[in-house]
Amino acid sequence: MSLLPRFLTFALTLILMLVLSRWINRRVQIIGLRVSGDSNVAVMVYYLLMFPGIVLHELSHLVVAQLLGLKVGKFALGPKMRRNAIELGSVTVSSGGHVRDSLVGLAPFIAGTAVLLLISYFVFDVGALGQAWVQGGWNAVLGATENLVRVPDVWLWAYLIFVVSNSMTPSPSDREPWTVAGIYLGITLLLVWVLGGLPALTDILQNQVAGGLQVLTLAFLFTLVTNVVIALILWLVDALVIEAQRPRR
Repeated sequence: MSLLPRFLTFALTLILMLVLSRWINRRVQIIGLRVSGDSNVAVMVYYLLMFPGIVLHELSHLVVAQLLGLKVGKFALGPKMRRNAIELGSVTVSSGGHVRDSLVGLAPFIAGTAVLLLISYFVFDVGALGQAWVQGGWNAVLGATENLVRVPDVWLWAYLIFVVSNSMTPSPSDREPWTVAGIYLGITLLLVWVLGGLPALTDILQNQVAGGLQVLTLAFLFTLVTNVVIALILWLVDALVIEAQRPRR
């Protein structure tokens, strides 16, 4: 079994999800600014819309820092202007070296992934969509998606997917210690790949890794499709706002 196609599918899904997340975050702020004409109002609207995701983002920093034995200082929520950036929340954490600092920076992404997995599999039963694809292709998947809109509180769950997936990406300050830790992780992955190539371990490791990649890919793909629908709605709303504000002759 080759893990490369599965890994490439997972990587492509993740990259598309992160790229779309950046576009959505920007578009929400632009629409708020177009409608209100006030940057402060636009920031506050964006903050309130993303509030559950912001709380999860900052709490994950705090919890992981405490688990790693790092000193946690001020915890703050609320939009603040920092030079040319907007700070939606912050947690002051003492440095514990590149590895521990990187784990703290990565915490929102891990926590967001866990939430998306739980919602995708236990609320929307994405696993059934995967089975439908294997058994009948696109026709079976389209037939299975009819059950998604019948999920109780479907719009609330869709909103949670939206705010969590668009608040889980690391901020610039979260990414600072990633270079050295990335080298460590690269060496670790190289060792796993070498060990996985040993005949005695091939089946066990490949089956476990393949299963994990499939679960993550399905959850992220479902999140990506949800965000594509929301992005189309935002694009339409933005176009309508522009048209409504266009001077009439």
